[in-house]
Amino acid sequence: WRNLMVAIPVLLLLAANLAFHVGAMSGHGMDVGLRLGLAVLIFLITLIGGRIIPSFTRNWLSRQAAPQMPAPFGRFDGLCLIAGAVALANWVWQPHAITTALFLALAAALHAVRMSRWRGLSTWRSPLLLMLHIAYGFIPFGLAATAAAALDLAEPAMGLHLFGIGAVGGMTLAVMMRATRGHTGRSLEAGPFLTAAFVLIAAAALVRAMLPGLWIAGIDGITLSAGLWSLGFAFFTTSIAPWLVMPSVERRQPNRAAQA
Repeated sequence: WRNLMVAIPVLLLLAANLAFHVGAMSGHGMDVGLRLGLAVLIFLITLIGGRIIPSFTRNWLSRQAAPQMPAPFGRFDGLCLIAGAVALANWVWQPHAITTALFLALAAALHAVRMSRWRGLSTWRSPLLLMLHIAYGFIPFGLAATAAAALDLAEPAMGLHLFGIGAVGGMTLAVMMRATRGHTGRSLEAGPFLTAAFVLIAAAALVRAMLPGLWIAGIDGITLSAGLWSLGFAFFTTSIAPWLVMPSVERRQPNRAAQA
């Protein structure tokens, strides 16, 4: 029964898709559907990422014999989830209200504190793990930027791209890297190409959010961001493609564990 809870976000994504198409056909606009879909994805990252990131961090720090561990999931995390859900719901329906700005600002602060309890800076020697923390970090920044946009202190596109490119794109990429290496029997290490892929995606988010009007050698900020995004996923795809079509390392070396 607990797994049935996963159906709720799926149904909300369905509702977002329907709202988008109904808005497009009726001429009332597609913004509500777009915001709802993005809000659901951000909430899923806070829910699932809030479980796996401190868990993976704890496991890695334990192997390093670190003196301090990430805080376990508790009431404070529940408060962060509720605050985030309320803020995002208000943003979906009334993106320019003062109350929405207040809820978003509160959620941004809470999620920033939540992140600080996960010992992310201690993982700097493990890029594959640090990526998860950085991707999650785009959420409080996105919430803060969206709060500023609600008060007309920033462009709405800033928060949208911190959410969409940084949080959703970055977290998706980081989890795919970890899952691909793990399920093909490889060590949980990023290596230079996968690390570069994530750096490119993070840079794409920052350029698109902060410097859309940038102009370098005839290339504007939006085009530069698109190029960084495409290059990042090209690095990722070319790096993992051979692993996905070959037998896993464990199948090719069945006695590796015994020899170790």
